[in-house]
Amino acid sequence: MKQKLFVAVLVLITAAYAWGLGWIAWGFVRAGSALGYGMALGIVILLALTIWVTWREMLFGLASARLAAQYEPPVEADGEDQRAEFEASRAALQEGAEHDWRAWFRLALAYDALRDRKGARMATRRAIAEHRG
Repeated sequence: MKQKLFVAVLVLITAAYAWGLGWIAWGFVRAGSALGYGMALGIVILLALTIWVTWREMLFGLASARLAAQYEPPVEADGEDQRAEFEASRAALQEGAEHDWRAWFRLALAYDALRDRKGARMATRRAIAEHRG
């Protein structure tokens, strides 16, 4: 529940930021000069980029939450030793499970346990792609 509240607050902050950018862009348009139009165009591009990134992150979060709800860790998974769990999950992928979303999600969890956020996001994206088919 805490994470959902945090996401809701972040979306509200992003919406306020977008509204502020839109207001500033409208002010530049009302100024009527070529410089004003150029500034407004730049701000609108920034606004579109902000909305797009927020939307993509929301979709990523929702998809990874769906996978987490469906995921059941394998019996041999060892949650105590993070390095051993990482090696076991990587070995499972190398043994031919590269099209199994569960193996990729297990690897993502192992990366996350080792505090490698970039690797965890990459593995989660692959798990989402494999889950979609």
